[in-house]
Amino acid sequence: MRKQERRLLRQVVEVARGTLRDMEWRDVPRSMHQVAQSTGQRLPAPLEKRLLSEIDEDEWLREQAAGDFDGSEESDDPYERAAALFLLRPDGWEDRLEGIRRDVRDAWNSDRIRRLERRIRNLESDLKKWKGDARRAHRDAEEAGREAERRVEQAWEEARSTVEPELIDTCDRLRKDNRRLAGALEDTGAVLEETLLRLAETRADLERERRIEHAPPSRPGRLNVWADMDAVEAARQLDEVVQAFFPGPEPVAVEPVPGSEEPLVLPAGVAPDSPQAVEWLIELERPFALLVDGYNVTGKMYPADRFSRPEIRDRLQNDLAKLKLRAKRSPRVTVVWDSARASKTSSETLPNGIEVRYTREGWKADDELIDLAGGLGASAVVFSSDREVREGAQRAGSLGLWSEALAAWALNG
Repeated sequence: MRKQERRLLRQVVEVARGTLRDMEWRDVPRSMHQVAQSTGQRLPAPLEKRLLSEIDEDEWLREQAAGDFDGSEESDDPYERAAALFLLRPDGWEDRLEGIRRDVRDAWNSDRIRRLERRIRNLESDLKKWKGDARRAHRDAEEAGREAERRVEQAWEEARSTVEPELIDTCDRLRKDNRRLAGALEDTGAVLEETLLRLAETRADLERERRIEHAPPSRPGRLNVWADMDAVEAARQLDEVVQAFFPGPEPVAVEPVPGSEEPLVLPAGVAPDSPQAVEWLIELERPFALLVDGYNVTGKMYPADRFSRPEIRDRLQNDLAKLKLRAKRSPRVTVVWDSARASKTSSETLPNGIEVRYTREGWKADDELIDLAGGLGASAVVFSSDREVREGAQRAGSLGLWSEALAAWALNG
């Protein structure tokens, strides 16, 4: 079940959780024990999926939850109507629920189209401004060139009655002015070309979004709450494309990671080498830092003969940027790569907010990860299949997860 579909039935989840908490323990179905024991404000995605599936299939549990539900299928709130239809199931509830899903999807898509149109208007305004600046810079450069020629001629005329050093100083000053104006003109032209490219790409994204919005909806013959929501998925992909092309002048803001003495613990049933562990991190409500053993992860994703190529490193860093973008609490993400050429460890922050570190000669990524985890403690999550790295992170109070979890999530995401 996709995230957007679970969001539509969020009231069902909340009501059912209350129903399970109020039950005698012996009455709680065995498959719902983990859900009933969860005390977090929000259920992890795997448990939320399991709860909705159990309510859909178990008539007794659904009736218990419906008894605690005080909403109405005639409500003005589409989420309350969806919850009422899913729990009470009057005649024709499947088609009506599908209609609500389409309405919510169309409203979301329409809002995205409006934002894209507004962005295009802003880009067109910027383009107009840059064109004007380019014209003015060109005129200033031509005028400066003419003025430079005039002053050179004047300087040569005055040279007949002045000493040679003064003539040299005047010529040098004119050459510096000319180079400065030529550089400003070149920079303005580059900005103008980049703005034109961004505008064309955004127009193409908008046309794809409009085709998605007007595509005829499917009408399956049975409940399709978990059906593939192509339009929403396409809109999410569009959001990632726009984010990639318009990172802005400043790096992505990273929410500060306060020190914490409470360690992060995976929910019961979520394995540390499974992609569900990454989904759990994305849904996590508290701030955290993510430390990634770069080549250890890419070695799990690709054949050994190409896992260290530059394009593979870029692919992992882009995947980490997507994880950071989807996470509820934008984490600090650091990926560490081994390097045998640098005399000291180097670090840079990419425009998408990912911190990239290359180790110095004689200092392995394993050492750097354990050192970073020691500074962050219980606020850090370390991805590595190296047992020594995970154990070193756990000694510092950090959560150690397997590289296979991140690799599977990235390859299937």
